[in-house]
Amino acid sequence: MQYTYEFEMWRSEQSWCLAPFGIPGATQGSDVEDACESAADLLRETICDYLMRGEEPPAPRFGNEPERGGIRVIVSVDASLADIPRMSASQAAAALGVSRSRISTMIGAGLLDGWRDGRNTYVTIASVEARRSDPRPAGRPRADSHRPVG
Repeated sequence: MQYTYEFEMWRSEQSWCLAPFGIPGATQGSDVEDACESAADLLRETICDYLMRGEEPPAPRFGNEPERGGIRVIVSVDASLADIPRMSASQAAAALGVSRSRISTMIGAGLLDGWRDGRNTYVTIASVEARRSDPRPAGRPRADSHRPVG
């Protein structure tokens, strides 16, 4: 689906900055082309985050007044859950060495990015890879690991 939002673009001391109206986030680039590509990436990722949470993205607002002395820029992207590199919850469980139900718990706790589509649960490949690169031991942290050094 196509999503089109209005951004404000302004020049900072060292880069071109863009921030969307009506949704969180901001980005920058070394030149106008780089900044606009970054804005498209930001919009696509933000829209996909809403879709993964099962939420409708906020309605776009147009004709906004620039807040930082910049100009208005229109950014449009095609985004859907089908575009997100993903694996099934069973595949994620095998990759992380945990049960499938633990994957659902980790998604609910925000430790993995994922969503349900009908009866199927999907997990982003990026969140599984991030979790694999930062392994944590099973169980609760030891009490002495939270004591200040000194």
